[in-house]
Amino acid sequence: MSSIDFTSVRKVYDGEIVAVDGFDLTIESGEFLTLVGPSGSGKSTLLRMVAGLEDITDGTISIGGETVNKLPPRHRDIAMVFQSYALYPHLSVRENMAFGLKRSTNLSDEEIYERVDDVAELMGIPELLDDRPKQLSGGQQQRVATGRAIVREPAVFLFDEPLSNLDAKLRKHMRTELQRMQQELETTAIYVTHDQEEAMTMSDRIAILNHGELQQVGTPRDVYNHPRNLFVAQFIGSPSMNVFDVTYEPTDDGGRLVGDVDLEIDAERAAQIEDATTDELKLGVRPEDVSVSRTSSEEHVAAYVDIIEPLGGHDLLYFELEDTGSLVSTEAATLSDDAAPETEVQERKAFIEPESISEDAHEVFLHFDLEQIHVFDADTGLNVAHLDELEREIAPSA
Repeated sequence: MSSIDFTSVRKVYDGEIVAVDGFDLTIESGEFLTLVGPSGSGKSTLLRMVAGLEDITDGTISIGGETVNKLPPRHRDIAMVFQSYALYPHLSVRENMAFGLKRSTNLSDEEIYERVDDVAELMGIPELLDDRPKQLSGGQQQRVATGRAIVREPAVFLFDEPLSNLDAKLRKHMRTELQRMQQELETTAIYVTHDQEEAMTMSDRIAILNHGELQQVGTPRDVYNHPRNLFVAQFIGSPSMNVFDVTYEPTDDGGRLVGDVDLEIDAERAAQIEDATTDELKLGVRPEDVSVSRTSSEEHVAAYVDIIEPLGGHDLLYFELEDTGSLVSTEAATLSDDAAPETEVQERKAFIEPESISEDAHEVFLHFDLEQIHVFDADTGLNVAHLDELEREIAPSA
């Protein structure tokens, strides 16, 4: 096991295209960290720099305390599992798994094949050792590719979207298998994915990137419950967070948020909002924190039923606000001028009990869990609970 340290890492292509900018992070020995973000966020570039497949423009990467910027890939004590699996079609499973050891070690054939047999048992594929890759299913090929990495007993595992070619059911199964394997081997792992559900279910910590910049790093629960900015809030969570345009008005007992919705807030939340850089705010509420009823109350938001999707254990209701129309545009603000806000159409949603609301119901009343709402500064995108961090460099959280 080895720790991995990124210090002010920067990657620029053709002198002007910034893929990664000022990335600082420490991954502890034995930790499973997932890099997640939309396409073009820089996550695969970071992984390839660790592997030695991409040069580093600025900064340093250290593995186990040793700077590896100029170290050839074969000397970095890493093993990488690719999205394409990259198995040699003319070699058997046994030979595929042994190939790396034969090229990079002085072990005897007997020692190499003993390791291969042990890892094949771990991966549940001993009966496949004499088969060729074309005889295997996608899941079996994924196990072989992972086994080929394990047999090398590296200090660091690198996974580049290894499950993206599998169907949904097998992908969920393989998540569990990879987690179990990594915990048993206690090897440091970096896992790259664009699938935030994979990130949430597999990771010790998640690092969220956007346009090459680190937005937040923390445990899955931390980034979900305490998103640092609007980008993280909308990226993490499925379905994504509902966002409403509001402004703040002080009251004797605290304050009110008015605009798309009208809500009373307590004095503590009001005090946070008063430090915002603008009067224009974004209110964020996750679908599970919205309850829907046919009866109004003193604090409610009137809405219309759009469509209802049955999901088995619960239904997902899409709603429209009475005074803002069917779909409302929101700006997903970020912390960086380079990561310019993009205006996108947002579908607003709430979970409901199966068949508790009919699509013919037309008008419904929404009740927000005020303990779970999030308020974001519209200028900076920062969660008002983190406004004091705006001028601080993002640092890893334990």
